[in-house]
Amino acid sequence: MKFKGGRGSYVSVSLSDETNVTGTHILVAAGRTPLTSDLGLDLAGVNVGERGIIEVDERLATSAANTWAIGEVAGTPMFTHASYDDYRVLKSQLSGGGRTTRDRLIPYAMFIEPELGRIGLNEKNARERGIAVRVAKLPMTAVPRARTNGAMRGFMKVLVDAHSDQILGFTMLGTNAGEVVTAVQMAMIARLPYTAVRDSIIAHPLISEGLNLLLLKVPGKAA
Repeated sequence: MKFKGGRGSYVSVSLSDETNVTGTHILVAAGRTPLTSDLGLDLAGVNVGERGIIEVDERLATSAANTWAIGEVAGTPMFTHASYDDYRVLKSQLSGGGRTTRDRLIPYAMFIEPELGRIGLNEKNARERGIAVRVAKLPMTAVPRARTNGAMRGFMKVLVDAHSDQILGFTMLGTNAGEVVTAVQMAMIARLPYTAVRDSIIAHPLISEGLNLLLLKVPGKAA
C-alpha cells in the first residue's frame, strides 16, 4: 500500500491480481466479535455457536430455561431497529404473548452517498432458495425528482414472484433510498400485489414516484 501525504493526498492499494485501486481514504472493516466467551454461559446451560453467537429460537429463548438473548449477540442483524424489535418480541414472551421473529421483514439501510437500502430477497437469495422471480430495474436518471435535484446516481430494483404478483424484495441505491424502502416494506407487510403500488397515485415530484415507473417494467407472469 502506498500513501502520499500533504495536499493532494491519496491512497493506492495493490490487489492480489495486480490491480491498483486509488482513492482519498481507506476503510478497514475487521468485523465484530460477540463478547460471550467470558460470561460462563456453558455453566448456565446456554448454548453458543462457533462464532460466539448465542443460539436462540424464534421466541429468542436460549437452551436454558427462562433465559432469553436479544440483539446482535443473538445473531440479530446489526441494526438498532432490529434489536428494538427483539425487545418487543421478548416483552411479548414475558407477558404471555405470541410475538416471534418468524417471517419478520427487517429493512437494510446504509447511509453512504447515495444511500443504499433494501428489503426482502435479492437475486442471489432467490437463486439459493430456488424461487423463480421477475426482475425489473430502473436507473435513477428516470426518476423526475432525482433529475430535478441532480441526484441521478444509482437505481431501483424489484423482485416479484414469477407466478403471482407478490413483491419478494426491493433494492435501491439512490437519494432517499431508506424512505422509499419503507414504502415498499408497508406494501409487502400488507401483502399487496405489485400492481397496487404500480397503479397508485404517488405525489409528484417525489423520489418514491419512481416506484410507479419501476413497477411498469415488471415482466409478465411465467406460464
